[in-house]
Amino acid sequence: MKKFVLAAILALSPFFLFAEPKDEAKSERRIFGFQLALGTGYTFYGNGDLASNMNKMMDRGWCRILAYADAGITLRLTDSLYFLAGAQAMADFAWKGGLYSNHASPAFFGGIQFYSGIGNLSFSLAYALGFRRDWDVLDYSWGNYQKVRAAKWGNGFRLAAEYDFKSGGGVVPGAGMCYLFMPTGNDDYDNTLAVYFRLAFR
Repeated sequence: MKKFVLAAILALSPFFLFAEPKDEAKSERRIFGFQLALGTGYTFYGNGDLASNMNKMMDRGWCRILAYADAGITLRLTDSLYFLAGAQAMADFAWKGGLYSNHASPAFFGGIQFYSGIGNLSFSLAYALGFRRDWDVLDYSWGNYQKVRAAKWGNGFRLAAEYDFKSGGGVVPGAGMCYLFMPTGNDDYDNTLAVYFRLAFR
């Protein structure tokens, strides 16, 4: 998988290096930028026991909150191509009475972001390194729930599409969606989808 991601980056880079943006205002962006995002999403857990537990909880009327956040920096390479690095986390909290099942999936990523020339639409492809942390208090009696094996660090990738609500530099609001593929050990793979509102300072 890592070879595929690296090959895709190398194959696409020459095209984006010489692409010219349609909106000349993009050249007003600073060389370095910073951005924050908040949103929500969903993780399709690869661990069968965890996925089974979550399904049982929802069937039994548990409360649940899914929250997403990320922060990152950008480095302008050309007016259309940027280096992107940052960290993201998906938090999944479920509870009922005195029982709870909480999970956090942090990941660090680095890759490229490019503007397609379609308005202010951009896409990014990044290598990602992350894991999942689980902590719970569950009723294991009568086989109600299964104990989940601890996740391990894994190497995956992150894809994202974002739209800026204004061109150029300064404070730029936007919206986006991303997909994170992350191995978590034991031949398990978590797939996370998120949608978010973003503020960029550039």
